Amino acid sequence: MLDVRYPIGYLFLILGALLAIYGYGHPASFNTVNGPFPLNIDVPWGIFMFLFGMGTVSLAKLDEVKNAEQGPAALPQAASEVPENQSKPECAPDSLSDSVVPTASEADKEN
Repeated sequence: MLDVRYPIGYLFLILGALLAIYGYGHPASFNTVNGPFPLNIDVPWGIFMFLFGMGTVSLAKLDEVKNAEQGPAALPQAASEVPENQSKPECAPDSLSDSVVPTASEADKEN
């Protein structure tokens, strides 16, 4: 099963790199009363998004390596599997005589 951290991490890696590259290529300046104010918010946010994506992918890979080192014993058991020391609960009676609801003939005997 695909870990959700991979696509999210790669998304932030790509978008962060594109945003930082765009910010370096197109410097922004805003006109204020005192003159132009250089504010290029694209570069720091691009770097932050890139680092967040790198951390997300790194954590997913670290978790994958940890699970591979522990082997198949670390994987959760399926719901249908029951450990050897436990018995399966009885959901249905083995015979009709053990049923909880009385049959028509049993109801007639009681009256």
